[in-house]
Amino acid sequence: MTIDRKRLSESDYVWLDRTGEPINIDRAWQKSDQRIALSRRQQAMLAAAGMDGPEARWYVLQVKRGLDIVVDKALEDANIEHWMAQETIVVRRRGRYGVMRPKAKTVPFLPGYIFVRVVWCGPCWDALSGIDGVASVLGGAERPAPVPADKMLKLRAYVEHDPEAIKSMLREINPGDMVSVDDGPFASFPGEVVAVDDRGRALIEVMIFGRAVSVDLELAQISKR
Repeated sequence: MTIDRKRLSESDYVWLDRTGEPINIDRAWQKSDQRIALSRRQQAMLAAAGMDGPEARWYVLQVKRGLDIVVDKALEDANIEHWMAQETIVVRRRGRYGVMRPKAKTVPFLPGYIFVRVVWCGPCWDALSGIDGVASVLGGAERPAPVPADKMLKLRAYVEHDPEAIKSMLREINPGDMVSVDDGPFASFPGEVVAVDDRGRALIEVMIFGRAVSVDLELAQISKR
């Protein structure tokens, strides 16, 4: 809003808006105070939502198109534990003299979705939905669908080879454990863990048509039975 002021005397001014109408300064200050109070209330609710505890769980925020990075930054500023899955792709751009040059670029792996770990409650959702770019939560605000912690570990290990996620999964999977293959050509087949390594891979002995076949899989591709 473009404003101007008109001098009435040595000490009095009337502030005018773009149309030339006088502005009620007291009302303007009151609205400003209300916005500040709302911002502080939202910050307090976000802080409450982000508190760690046994009731904190992972949920999936649905984000408006093209605003993934904006929401990611807002959650980071609010100290909310979150994860925006990303991947690195190679794009080719025409440089000088028409030469195509490859360039690495990090982009969202699941555009439109960001995972948050919060203690869910009505006021907390009010705060999260107040973040610019947040559209909804998977499952609806009344009964959002939580993502199991083990699924989060597998997803992070699969998408980004997250070392902490792999380390946590290594503590869960040991030689001799019976597992199910979740992904790939051996999906749904049962098997036994023969060995695991620090890279987040496991050698699995899978029974196929009565024969034992050894396959090398990522930990994110198997589930403990």
